[in-house]
Formats: sequence, C-alpha cells, structure tokens
Amino acid sequence: MIKLGMPQLFEFDTIEDNLKLAKELGLDFIELNLNFGYCRKEMEAKTVKALLDKYNIKATLHFYDEADLGSYPEVVDAYLVLLERYCKLGEGYIESMNIHLCPGPVVTISGVKNYIYEKEYDDYIKRFVSNLHRAEKICNDHGIRMVIENTDNIPSMCKRTYKDLYDAGFKFCYDIGHDHLSYDLVQEVIKDIPLEFQEFHFHDGKDRKKCHLALGEGTIDLKKFKELTIKHDAWVNLEVKQASDLRVSVPYFRNL
Repeated sequence: MIKLGMPQLFEFDTIEDNLKLAKELGLDFIELNLNFGYCRKEMEAKTVKALLDKYNIKATLHFYDEADLGSYPEVVDAYLVLLERYCKLGEGYIESMNIHLCPGPVVTISGVKNYIYEKEYDDYIKRFVSNLHRAEKICNDHGIRMVIENTDNIPSMCKRTYKDLYDAGFKFCYDIGHDHLSYDLVQEVIKDIPLEFQEFHFHDGKDRKKCHLALGEGTIDLKKFKELTIKHDAWVNLEVKQASDLRVSVPYFRNL
C-alpha cells in the first residue's frame, strides 16, 4: 500500500510545525530537506526522532539540490562527507535518501544549451556510477535506502543514462512535474526500461513551464500517475510547497 507524504516547507521554521500539518492531513511521512538550515540544525541537535515518534510520522531525506555526484573527485568527496554525516545522524529514523540526477555544467552557445557531460559521456558515466555506488553504500550502512530523482533531463542522453543506471542496479524517484518540464522524457524511457520507482514526487504542471502546482491547477494526467504509484507500491510525496496547496492537494489525490 502506498504511503502519502509532504515536503518540509519553506514557510515554517521548525520540523514540528511541519509534523503538525502532516498529522492534521493524515499523512504517513515527511520528506526532510538538507537545503533548509532548520533541518540540518535539528538533525544535529538530535531532536528529530523524538518528534517523529510523538506524531507517529515517518521521514525521508532530500540531499542537497546542487550535489553533483558526476563531478570530479574533490567535489564528490566533499558531498560524500556530508552524506555520511547526515546518514549517521538520521540512522534509525530516515527511511530513504533522495539524490538529484544533475545535468552538470552547461555551456550556452548562441542561446542553445550544450551539456559538457553529453560530450564527455563515457568518462562521466563511469564516475557517476562509481560515486553513486559509494553513496548507496553509505546510505545502506546506516539502514537507509537511496533513490535517484529526475531533474533537468538532457534529451540526447536521457535514455542512455537511465539504461546505464538501471543496469547498475539503482532505484529511482519519479518527479512527474520535472518530467512535464522535460517533455515527458522519463515516460519515454520506461516504455523500454522497467525502472523501479520507490518514490514519486507528485505535483501538477502547466504549459511545460510551471510545476509544483497544487493538484488540479495544471494539465498533467494525475490519475494516470496515481495508478503508476499504486503499481510500484511507492512512497508518494505531494511536493507542493505551501500549506494551503497541501490542504487542497491531499484530498484531491485521495479522490483521484
């Protein structure tokens, strides 16, 4: 049975504020977010597990948005130090770690984006897969599973990248709004590659320009994606970014 959750919100100042809303809405979990200083501060104070127990809410954790594990050793090593730190702090209560599939550095020529990783793909994918295995071991050593989330998919290398990551045994988080902005590239991938989605980031999108909208405010076929979450028996984060949108989106999702 799927589990339904919410993201840690920018408008709040404490994890407990988020948990009160999650409890009010009858949610199963919250995705904590290391990009927020108050998440890091409370994890380091070792107060989070007691709060989760108090509200009977589970937790996942979103790693730094900009963490590019396909980058060079000095950069990756620094991020893995942080990953080890927060996995250790989250041991016993963090269920999973979400890491972005970053597009890497971009060179814009005459208004057209050119991706360095595309030009250097063979070297890039060797680094990326090796570093992801290192990251996954850190997570697993602390009882945390790892999922990889789609962000800015590069059309010319999207399927190749997912094939290589699938062959390496990784599991995924499907952000349906990000994929809307990327013209449904992940939908094309899964026609041929049976990616295992353990988590979904679920929000509406519109005009291939906007996402993280409250459910019902955009044009994404949300019912189709809800059926996919059920098929994968996934954890579903209703990743709208404010309390008012969550109060609309939770009943909307349940009634799809």
